[in-house]
Amino acid sequence: MLRRSIFGTLNTGRLLRLSTRYNARTAGVLGQTRTYAHKLEADESVSESEWKGQLYSWKSICLCTIPLIAFGLGTWQIQRLKWKMALLDDVNDRMHRRPVALPLRVTAEEINRNEYRRVIVYGVYDHANEMLVGPRSYESEPGFVVVTPLVREDGSRVLVNRGWIKRELQDPKLRPESQITEPVTVIAFVRCSPGKNSFMPESDPESNHWFNLDLELMAKHTGSQEVLLEVIQPESAAAAILDARNGIPLGAPSLVDIKNNHLQYTLTWYAMSAITGTMLYISLRKPRSAIAQIKRLRSKAGRDL
Repeated sequence: MLRRSIFGTLNTGRLLRLSTRYNARTAGVLGQTRTYAHKLEADESVSESEWKGQLYSWKSICLCTIPLIAFGLGTWQIQRLKWKMALLDDVNDRMHRRPVALPLRVTAEEINRNEYRRVIVYGVYDHANEMLVGPRSYESEPGFVVVTPLVREDGSRVLVNRGWIKRELQDPKLRPESQITEPVTVIAFVRCSPGKNSFMPESDPESNHWFNLDLELMAKHTGSQEVLLEVIQPESAAAAILDARNGIPLGAPSLVDIKNNHLQYTLTWYAMSAITGTMLYISLRKPRSAIAQIKRLRSKAGRDL
């Protein structure tokens, strides 16, 4: 009995020493854990402050405008597309109407309302006041556009864009077949003034050098009305090529192809808005904290620590 009591006392003392060591170690681990947790919280606070500073900076605000502007331009191109479709329908309707006689006096409002309308006009070309506008290229070949006043039966004049000629034929003597002296009947499109090209030099009427089709200046120089007609080339391609070889100006095609790229522009701007918006979100989204990452990894591993 005494032996058992002595061994029991010794075992109890050993258990107490082991328990004390374990509690000390546990306290140390818990202290390190708390210290690490406090450090993580401090790092997270600093990281969040840096993120907020980046989020509300002028750089971020300026970057936010890029996808918004691109989206707005895409929406604007939709409006432009609707406008262009309506314009093409209107122009197509005018081009397929039967030609009508051009009145002796035409106002600017009537010209704007009837652009690309086919008209018939009768008169005599004033070749002495012929004007060459250019240089202009046709199928990569340099040349000029021939604009000649047409004297009508009442003595009034209109300007006729007869078409394109090669550069080698700019001298009228080299193209006698184009210098028609008898009265002619012309079928042409009514055209508005194309406006000046700011990249071209100013025309010089005195030396008969014309770089732009300046309707106002040409009409003043030749004593014509500010009316521009564009001769329509023969429907037969062979006849048009033969006329061009003989020096007769190559007129406008009977069907005018007006470009309509607004759908392409719309898709481009919307795609740019989506791409820049995604990039902006990735660059400005709030970074995941260390604590949140630890919780996510624990949840993914199925551990409940």
